[in-house]
Amino acid sequence: MKNENKNIIKEINLNALRNALKHTKVASKPVLAKLTGLSVVTINSLINTLINNGEAIEDTVLPSNGGRPATSFRFNSEFSLALFIYMHEENGVDTAFINVSNLYGEIIEKLKIHVTDLKLESFDLLIEKMILKYPAIKVIAFGIPGVEINGKLLVDYEGLNNQPLTEHIRKKFSLPVIFENDINAVVYGYSYLKEAEDDECIVGIYFPDKYPPGAGIYFNGKVYKGRDGLAGEINNLPLGINWNEFDFNKEDINEIIIKIVLSFNCMYNPDTIVLYGRDIEESIREKVIERCNSEIQRAMVPEIVISKEINIDFEIGIKQIALKYLEPKLMIKNK
Repeated sequence: MKNENKNIIKEINLNALRNALKHTKVASKPVLAKLTGLSVVTINSLINTLINNGEAIEDTVLPSNGGRPATSFRFNSEFSLALFIYMHEENGVDTAFINVSNLYGEIIEKLKIHVTDLKLESFDLLIEKMILKYPAIKVIAFGIPGVEINGKLLVDYEGLNNQPLTEHIRKKFSLPVIFENDINAVVYGYSYLKEAEDDECIVGIYFPDKYPPGAGIYFNGKVYKGRDGLAGEINNLPLGINWNEFDFNKEDINEIIIKIVLSFNCMYNPDTIVLYGRDIEESIREKVIERCNSEIQRAMVPEIVISKEINIDFEIGIKQIALKYLEPKLMIKNK
């Protein structure tokens, strides 16, 4: 038991040191001791562990003001890398965005390709090339319109529909693989950039040019997904719309937006609703208020943001989801 407690304390202290060094980027032992509240003797032992792991690098000697020079240490932001691939329409064309990020979230490689006739193996060669070029990749994350249920995708891309994409990639490359719904990643990215408080509720609703809309719900500091990961599948709302035959005309879309916003106002009473889409009118908030039949309905209308930045929020969201996976976790075994 004593050894277990020692190991737990060491891991807690290591995480504190990692976070301090990551935050400062470069620091000496006395500075790290001050930031963590640990003794210089403890820092001396722990920093060697990080150096041996490759997480920290001994850096240049800092100016000593006439005293003994102090060695500094640099956080190795490329100790682990994240490969993340996300897909959405760009000017009406299905597009895949492929990125490699370091632990600071800095993109060190970025590709963009238009995609047609997607299949289970469509990403294999591209992922293989990225891993050969960046062997420090430790996680692969996908952001794709649709959901994953029991390991199978239910998505808008016919060749990937009902396919075990994450299992296939995991087995082929022996790396952890994350799947996230597009609008869930988008609303997570928006909330991250906004530095949303944990008690804020933010709803993101995306209206693509040729696919049914979807929604993501952020509250309690995370994205709410529901029991089966299907929260926000608003194409299943009883609006009397056959999305397979819908012509996506502007007048009907405006009417749908108003009904969906009013529905989310009642269900979640959000602080903010972010509407993503190319042709959403700036007057939509006034049109929502016009449909309110009571004072309480009008009071429930939140801040409504119309955003053209879905690509930015999507990239930030899926990247942060991947990087969160790479954060060290304290493993405590229960007997």
